[in-house]
Amino acid sequence: MSIRSYFMAKFYDASMKGIEEACFSSWRSELLTGVRGDVLEVGSGTGVNLTYYPNSVNSLVLTEPDFYMLRLLNENIKQWQSKNIRTEDFAADDLKFPDNSFDTVVSTLVLCSVDSPESTLKEIKRVLKPEGKLYFIEHVLAADKPRLIKWQKFFQPFWKHMCGNCHLTHDTERNISNAGFKFEKIDRLHSTGGLPIVSPTIMGIAYLL
Repeated sequence: MSIRSYFMAKFYDASMKGIEEACFSSWRSELLTGVRGDVLEVGSGTGVNLTYYPNSVNSLVLTEPDFYMLRLLNENIKQWQSKNIRTEDFAADDLKFPDNSFDTVVSTLVLCSVDSPESTLKEIKRVLKPEGKLYFIEHVLAADKPRLIKWQKFFQPFWKHMCGNCHLTHDTERNISNAGFKFEKIDRLHSTGGLPIVSPTIMGIAYLL
């Protein structure tokens, strides 16, 4: 726990309001329509995705390792008491669930903030059932804009320090592929309503090879 993480949690939703209204809200709605079965969401933050889960979800486990974020998350799930939802404080790279536990794993704006995307994706792969799928929205390295990559690299040390270990240069598309997933669908997008350095985004669905 730290003062920085306290303020990060307190002001996170407000800081994301512009980008959520501009595009992320509609992207979440579009993506999560298809989730089904027993669902694990990693790095759930304050629970922004809760609104978008369909009735095809049997159970929903939300993990959030940050103390202050988890406290807000637990407050926010109270309005969803009719659904089978619970929270855990597990880190995304240390998911204390048995192998083959979930039909679906959801990761939105998480793989940018983990120390090791490789370890996190290995854990996600482990807890997914053989026919399971990973649903994701992640801001990424600006692979199609070399000039923007320079700015991402320039700002990254400051950004990581101030924004909860968020990396601007993770090549998440490649990391997902290298972890043993195949893309069922992937959209390469650019968000609006936020800073250009976080604009390059991927959204899609991947399944186990």
